[in-house]
Amino acid sequence: MKKVYDVIVAGAGPSGITASLSAARNGMNVLLIDKNAYPGGMNTAAMVSPLMTFHAGDKQVIKGIAQEIIDRLTEKNATLGHLPDPIGVVSTITPVDTEMLRLVYFEMLEERQNINLLLHTFIDSVETENGRIKSISAVNKSGRSVFTGKVFIDATGDADLAAVSKVECNTGRPRDGLSQPMTLMFTLGGVNTDKVIDYINKNPEQFILNQQCDLKKYLAVSGFFDSVSQARENGDLTLPRDRVLFFQGIRKNEVLVNMTRIIGLSGVNAADLSAAECAAHKQVTELFSFFKKYIPGFEHCFLNRIAPLVGVRESRRIEGIKTLTSDDVVHNACHSDSVAVCAFPIDIHDPAGKELNWVRKEKDCCYDVPYGVMVPVKIKNLLATGRCVSASHEALASVRISATAMALGQAAGTAAALCVGKDIDFADIDIQELQGKLFEQGAVPGKKWL
Repeated sequence: MKKVYDVIVAGAGPSGITASLSAARNGMNVLLIDKNAYPGGMNTAAMVSPLMTFHAGDKQVIKGIAQEIIDRLTEKNATLGHLPDPIGVVSTITPVDTEMLRLVYFEMLEERQNINLLLHTFIDSVETENGRIKSISAVNKSGRSVFTGKVFIDATGDADLAAVSKVECNTGRPRDGLSQPMTLMFTLGGVNTDKVIDYINKNPEQFILNQQCDLKKYLAVSGFFDSVSQARENGDLTLPRDRVLFFQGIRKNEVLVNMTRIIGLSGVNAADLSAAECAAHKQVTELFSFFKKYIPGFEHCFLNRIAPLVGVRESRRIEGIKTLTSDDVVHNACHSDSVAVCAFPIDIHDPAGKELNWVRKEKDCCYDVPYGVMVPVKIKNLLATGRCVSASHEALASVRISATAMALGQAAGTAAALCVGKDIDFADIDIQELQGKLFEQGAVPGKKWL
């Protein structure tokens, strides 16, 4: 593997994938590094699905490479497509087969001969000079290697590259530094979904529902509040959750459970991550028994799959030249330097308790994400994309979502190509040229392009 690249991308999650593809399609030689054995990040290694969200009302706000990925999954019968959200948090959700998503990512990367993929690898240090990264040092089974790049993109989700480059980062909420809880996803098979739907129809007060959705076409559940309370009183449920939350897989009798909750631990601390994995697997055992005993339709269910690693909602986020705020989300902000659109509300899983809080508005959530949230105040040739952009704790609870991460990745990769081509810093980019390029590529750079 060669040692010199135009663009080096750290992290092969949804944002890193699209960043790499975008940069490569714009003529760059790209190195993509990831700690896992396969690309996809939280969507594959942590089984985070369905993807949310490609739409604001009837308008599709995420297109470009992100939609290409869905189109490829559709060809493989590995997604149900964009469906109305039965819970009503967003306009649409996109259930995907996370195993097939891995294959699609491998296919798309292998089609580009100017992308080199290096897995099972961690970045442990950087060399900087005059506010620029000159090279990175990466560690894997082969030892330590040094790679030189012209520009760098941090798509690790945890701002790992930014942190080792001494970029200022924030973690968690301001008052105590606590981040949203981690969750280990798992699937249950052998579920009688018809029985679940019948119970919901007879007890609608126990659920958060989009009354316009036909649950027989697709089932998603947020509720069973009385069942949770009863199980807690009986000592059969001890984990900090106030409701049952699951989504139908792409097959009728399988559901993906989003209920384990690990609070008070850090996603960027090795000891905490180890403790989180231990605690989360214990919670899976408890939840499996809970479902069989308390939830109609699960009497004969079986444990099908457990995600290979715990999912992290929030960790480090950079200090950028702009910061996304809760006001931006709540007031559907427009920005002159927008590079993506997000249509997900503020969705905070209580960092210290059992609640799930949505900031709801009268109008559909739809706001611009400004380019400046990806540009750190330090390091001139580094961009951050995906979950580690510059945002408040509350705003991150919105912008962290997968579809928007994909859109931000495409913007980051295109920006990288422009900066390399013109030999300029990320902060000096012609934003209108970047927006025009994104629009030409089929992406939606901002609300005015809808």
